[in-house]
Amino acid sequence: MAEVICPENKMLEISLDQFLMEVMRKKQAGLRLDQACAAYADGKYELSYSFSDDDAYQFENLRVVVGLKEEVPSISHIYPAASFYENEMRELFGVQIEMIGIDYKDHLYRMEEVMPMLPTAGKKLLEEMETEVKSEDTGVEVDGGEQ
Repeated sequence: MAEVICPENKMLEISLDQFLMEVMRKKQAGLRLDQACAAYADGKYELSYSFSDDDAYQFENLRVVVGLKEEVPSISHIYPAASFYENEMRELFGVQIEMIGIDYKDHLYRMEEVMPMLPTAGKKLLEEMETEVKSEDTGVEVDGGEQ
């Protein structure tokens, strides 16, 4: 009979200020980056990064929840293959990932729609945030206020 492998699936939710340190710990431990992805939930991005230890059959996940306009540092200088995941997260969802090692500048895919994976609610929220920033920059109230 074949050996039954039942690895643990660990999920560690961390803050953005812990993110790079935790990724470096994974690299130092010899773990491989398996995937990184984004999801939109409750007006925020949930970024998930999966790492594995092939010898021990261990799978570990980091989850970082960030605001729509919050800047996330790239991990491509730690795991070079992360460049592709990060370009994808930025292009498909609009995640603000900074300093990607190989930056395709929103040309990884040929798409007509901007941020096609971000739901309409997320796009509206981003538009509202942009409007607030513009009104703060000009000092003029937008949306029915006196001008």
